[in-house]
Amino acid sequence: MRSALLRGREHLDLGAVDAIAEGRAAVAISMGGARKAYAHTDPNEDAAAFALGRAGALLAVADGHRGFEASEVLLEHLLHHPAPQWTEPGGVTAEAWTRHALAVLCDANAEILRERLHSEHGDARTTLALALVLPAQGLLLHAAVGDSHLFRVGREAVEDLAAPEGPEAFFLGHGPETPESLARKARIGVCRLEETRALVLATDGLSEKHVGVEDPSATVAEVTRAAREAAPDRRALEAARGVLEAALAAHRRNPSGDNAAVAVMWLEDAGEPEG
Repeated sequence: MRSALLRGREHLDLGAVDAIAEGRAAVAISMGGARKAYAHTDPNEDAAAFALGRAGALLAVADGHRGFEASEVLLEHLLHHPAPQWTEPGGVTAEAWTRHALAVLCDANAEILRERLHSEHGDARTTLALALVLPAQGLLLHAAVGDSHLFRVGREAVEDLAAPEGPEAFFLGHGPETPESLARKARIGVCRLEETRALVLATDGLSEKHVGVEDPSATVAEVTRAAREAAPDRRALEAARGVLEAALAAHRRNPSGDNAAVAVMWLEDAGEPEG
C-alpha cells in the first residue's frame, strides 16, 4: 500500500497550496487565502490523505476544531489500521460496509479521546469525509461525520454524498461513542461507480458561508471540466489544486479565511486500480 498525508500544522504559509499526487489520486491543503476572522486554536487544523492498494483507494479529509490534533490522529488511524485491509482484495464488501465503517469510526473516536489526555489540545475534535473506491467491484463506499464534503462528479451533475440532513454539527472527539450512537450521527452509504468522472472531498473552507465559494457543487463541476484538458496522470492533481485555488480566491474576496483540504480520485477512463 502507498499513502500520503498532509498535516495542517506543517503547512502554515498564508495563500500557499501544497499538494501530493500519485497517478489518479491527489491531496492538497492550504492555511487559507485570508486570515481567519473567528476564534481558533491553531493556524491550520485540517488534514487530507489517500491510500492506494491492489484493490482500490481510500481518500479522506478532516476538518479539525479547537486544535489540529484530532484531524491528524483520525487520518493516521485510517491509514495505519483499516486502509491496508480495505484497499486489498477481499478487504470489505458492500454488505459489510456499514458495520466496518461504524467500527472504524468508533475506534478512531476512542483514539482521539486517548490522545487528548496527554495533549494541550484537550478539547480537539474533527469532521470526516471518507471514500473507498473499489474499481473491480464498481463500488464507492463512503462515510461522513460533520460538514465536510464528498462530491461525486458525474457526467451530467455533481452530487454531495456527505451533505448533512439537518443543521446539527457532529464531530469525532466530542465525547465517548458507540457504533449505535454513531449510526445516528454518521452518513454511511454505498453506490455504483458507473458514470462517475471523479470524486472530490473537501473541508468547509470551500463552502463556509461568507468565507468560501457561493456554489460549491458548481465550483467542483467547473474545476473538473477544466482538469479534463490535462494529461490523464495529472487530472487529479489539477482538480485538487483547482478546487483549493477557487476556495482561496473566495477567501480573499470576502475577506475572511479558513483552512481548506481537498482529496481527489480521478475515475474517468480508469483501468485497473492504481496499486
